Amino acid sequence: MATNTTDQQRKYRDDANAVENFSKKYYDILDTRRHNVDKFYQTQAKLIWNGNEINGQNAIASHLISLPPTKHHIYALDYFPMKDLFPDEDTTYQVFVSGAVIYGPPETTTINKEKRLFSHIFVLTVDVITSTWVIANECFRFHE
Repeated sequence: MATNTTDQQRKYRDDANAVENFSKKYYDILDTRRHNVDKFYQTQAKLIWNGNEINGQNAIASHLISLPPTKHHIYALDYFPMKDLFPDEDTTYQVFVSGAVIYGPPETTTINKEKRLFSHIFVLTVDVITSTWVIANECFRFHE
């Protein structure tokens, strides 16, 4: 019985590291190589962007690519397993992120850059085909 508990603890630690690493990579891609952001989404993913619904991996990527250059600062990241809602899914997590994003080219100092606080919630799971972590759905909202 103790081995089972130890194995479960190890798995949760491994998943926690994977969730944190995914989140760091995701925001890095948004800030530096946004043209690769589609790889972070399931084909049928859904995004609610400040109340506007965007459906599908390609549409989400197109929307995010169309935004001005960004620099994200993460203030808090939290997550929990969704085993209660998806009993057969050992690798599905709801992730909560809060932070600030600055819009504008990083090399520009003469332009007044806008810093906005945001909340970002997403469901992260392992894709059954590619065995990679992907976003299934998400909600992004600026704090007004």
